[in-house]
Amino acid sequence: MPNTYQENDFNHGYFVHMIAFFCVRRWPRLGVMLVAGFPAGLPAIAQSTNVAAPVPPRPPRTMVIEGRRDDFRAYCTTGAGAKAFVKIKVDFDRDYLSYPFPAEPLTYGDPDPKNRDSDKADKWRDDQDVCGRVSGIAEAATLIWMVTGDGKYLAKAREFLLKSCAWHFAPDWANGPVVGATDIYYNDEANFRLWRKLPLVYDQIRATLTPGENKTVLAHFKERGDRTVAWIKRAKVEQIERNSLDVDAESHPVRFMAMVGTSALALWDDLPESREWWQFAYVFYRDQFSPWGGDDGGWAEGNAYWRGTFEHAAFQDTLLSIGDPLAYSSPFWKNSPYFALYNVQPYLHTIFGDTSNAGHFNLDPVVADYMEHVARVEQNGYFLTYSRLCTDKRPRPIDKGLAGLDRTYPTACEFLIRDFIASARPLPAARPLSELPPYRFFRDVGWVSLHNALGRPDDDIQITFKSSPYGSFSHSHADQNAFILNAYGEGLAINSAYREYHRSPLHKQWTWQTKSKNDLLIDGLGQKPQDKRATGKITRFEAKERYVWTTGDATVAYQSLHPKGRVQRVTRDLVFIDQRYVVLRDRVALATPGTLSWLLHAEKNLSWNATNDTAFIRGDKAALTAQLVAPGVTWHGSITDKFPVPIDPKYVSGEVGSSYVTAKWSNQSHLTVESSAPASTFTVYAVLWPERAGPAPAALSAVLDNGTLRVSRTDGKTDRITLTDTSLELK
Repeated sequence: MPNTYQENDFNHGYFVHMIAFFCVRRWPRLGVMLVAGFPAGLPAIAQSTNVAAPVPPRPPRTMVIEGRRDDFRAYCTTGAGAKAFVKIKVDFDRDYLSYPFPAEPLTYGDPDPKNRDSDKADKWRDDQDVCGRVSGIAEAATLIWMVTGDGKYLAKAREFLLKSCAWHFAPDWANGPVVGATDIYYNDEANFRLWRKLPLVYDQIRATLTPGENKTVLAHFKERGDRTVAWIKRAKVEQIERNSLDVDAESHPVRFMAMVGTSALALWDDLPESREWWQFAYVFYRDQFSPWGGDDGGWAEGNAYWRGTFEHAAFQDTLLSIGDPLAYSSPFWKNSPYFALYNVQPYLHTIFGDTSNAGHFNLDPVVADYMEHVARVEQNGYFLTYSRLCTDKRPRPIDKGLAGLDRTYPTACEFLIRDFIASARPLPAARPLSELPPYRFFRDVGWVSLHNALGRPDDDIQITFKSSPYGSFSHSHADQNAFILNAYGEGLAINSAYREYHRSPLHKQWTWQTKSKNDLLIDGLGQKPQDKRATGKITRFEAKERYVWTTGDATVAYQSLHPKGRVQRVTRDLVFIDQRYVVLRDRVALATPGTLSWLLHAEKNLSWNATNDTAFIRGDKAALTAQLVAPGVTWHGSITDKFPVPIDPKYVSGEVGSSYVTAKWSNQSHLTVESSAPASTFTVYAVLWPERAGPAPAALSAVLDNGTLRVSRTDGKTDRITLTDTSLELK
């Protein structure tokens, strides 16, 4: 029997696709509205099996596409883009109109990240900053020229485009500082900052170039493009699968795929290779994206690297502008914004995975702006409401202008183009976040997010629990079965995860390691870092009237550092009761006896009372009392505010990073509670009671009696919890 669903959807989808494509060409605003309104999950075959089908017949095909320049001029002079455009132009006239073209960056020795020290990291970033400035100036000059028609801006764009195309590749760095440092094989981030913009600049100003200039640009673009695509393919990106690490996914090659697609579209008529580049990128986003998550919208590398979806969204916006129904159509794109909504608060706090902001993250103005954008594209009022929770005082993109042009991406010009593309869609009505479930399980990445007052951060208790099938790979850490607890506007039980630069001594010896997490150690050992096989798994997510019960199994992760067969079980149950407090149950089984360590981390003011096995974290706004209950186990607790290696002093002083770090580099508090005697099995309960700030631990009492945990709460209530591997009874 034929698959009539696919056959019919192909015919219908192709027909709808062509209608939308025609509308974008004839009536751009209507076309974009049609495309943005296509349902989620439209089958790939319906979106078109011919990857060239959505490509417009005439350039320019990127940024402001053919036929829309007058619309863009109106948008920037009398429309919603006027405020942003004025700020961009004022900044450009003041800072960049007379800015000299910089010298070509020089190499700085062995480029292997594994051999990068603090000083080399500075030089690595310096080269990126030069490239960001070059491409950003060319981009801003181009857009200002398009709006004003003033030839001095075109001259600036031409100058920076042409001079950048005289830069070199394949440096012989072993013989000292030489040109060629922007080659992707030497400094991939420097190449990234050039290639994601310069072909798009060329797409807008190609008609102003002489035949000789055009030949020079295209010869350079061919080599840079070929080298970029070859470098990415070397990382086996063509073999990557959605929501899978069966083929190792490297963070940078995946992030660079958006510019492969946009540069291909910009050079469609100019370089035959661009057709192959386009197919490479288009098929990747249609069939493979994202290796770091799936239909639930999670991002295994954590929320700071989820922020990198902005780059992938640039390709979606390009598809939106040319009328392709593929734009933002997959379940991943529908659900990805929820990964921020449920895991990121307006205030600075810690998150799972790497972060560059002194180990912290928040709903910053750029994230808020992106959430407003996807609210418009997806017509989702919850995303809009979340965006409005932002309290970060840094400027929004509309107000930022060209500040930080060297380091920042996306730039204000990119946001201006993005907002122009989506401007045909109205903002949806805001919807209260209280309408959403207070809990969400991101099954694709093994994260559970729990709240009691979603959307009211000053009243909210938030727990994030992780046991991930992605292991500790890439920008993830060895943190299966770890948790983070924030409450009442403050981080309490934190992820202690500073990273001055990637692979710094502190990053490798502390942040990557299980000992920096709210987790367990067995004989002082945690889970193997940087290993996709050191996995965890959420085996249960169950929401009832009075509780949410979730279970993580990190057995495989702990086996990674122990002799085969020794670690037989490491599971953690987490129960959020009455949306008020948390009960943990850790169960460990070993083939030979060993000691167990229970870990807790705080920003400051962490204490341990051995008489009642109680830890206390006293914050500025909130506090956390944590009582351990493990009959037959005697604990020895120790606290330190030192890291095994110091934070790089250049970052602490602000000599490096001051332009983008808003959190503070400071010592933190670390509690290790270790069993005094080895054993083959452990069952350890912990009761975690967050409350608004107080000077002393909560009057909390927890006793295990014949398999039932009796919790005498500070509000006068008593709960009896009987928890087994298969059942939970709460009275």
